[in-house]
Amino acid sequence: MSSDVNICRFISFPESCDFGQQIQSQAVCLIALAHRAHPRWPLVIAANRDEFFARPARAAHWWDDAPDVFGGRDVQAGGSWMAITRGGRFAMVTNVRGFPEPPDARSRGMLVADFVRGSAGPEEFANGVQRERYAGFHLVCGEAGRVAAHVSSDDAARVLEPGIFAVSNAKTSIDWPKIAYAREAMQRALASDDIKAELMRFLTTPRGGPIENEVFVSIPEMDYGTRASTVVLVDADGAIDFTERSAAGEARL
Repeated sequence: MSSDVNICRFISFPESCDFGQQIQSQAVCLIALAHRAHPRWPLVIAANRDEFFARPARAAHWWDDAPDVFGGRDVQAGGSWMAITRGGRFAMVTNVRGFPEPPDARSRGMLVADFVRGSAGPEEFANGVQRERYAGFHLVCGEAGRVAAHVSSDDAARVLEPGIFAVSNAKTSIDWPKIAYAREAMQRALASDDIKAELMRFLTTPRGGPIENEVFVSIPEMDYGTRASTVVLVDADGAIDFTERSAAGEARL
């Protein structure tokens, strides 16, 4: 095995994907979810982690404070952008631009940590989120093959119906082109013979144009871009298949 390839089982992508104050209006992250939309794979996730390369974070690991939880940790804010338990309980968050940060705002990443370390069901948890305590966010939480829920700064908690769901950093009512691309790419992948390859190709292909269109981001002058592209599949028996591609190489199980 080469030195730039690591073996891993799980996923990581960021809690906060904004560029900072000077370019916050162009914040980007992308998550696509197939929830109970495939007979073999009741959960499929495709995500690009877009962030400053200098922002400190720990790669996915078993948490010291919750040994059944695996996910990344944002060293700067202490939260997580995505985490999953051995039993398939998962949560992930992106930011949403256009919402001011409230005084004494709580880290959005704590929504992820609270769910995966807790026992509340997805709908109960999403309904209990005090949205006014956080800067703009989308939260998706669920139990693989069972229930998934979504709540955001501009959208009340709801259970997701079986199917394909995608979010980026736009408000729920705004369908950026890249969000539509993500849904379409997931649909094509689910119908293909190689879901992972199809989704990874989608995530790592630059398209050009405005940030609302671009899936794979590269802004070298800002030391910012897509730091990792990740595909996760959970099968009907609960086994988790993870592939992450980054500048350091490719991780597979």
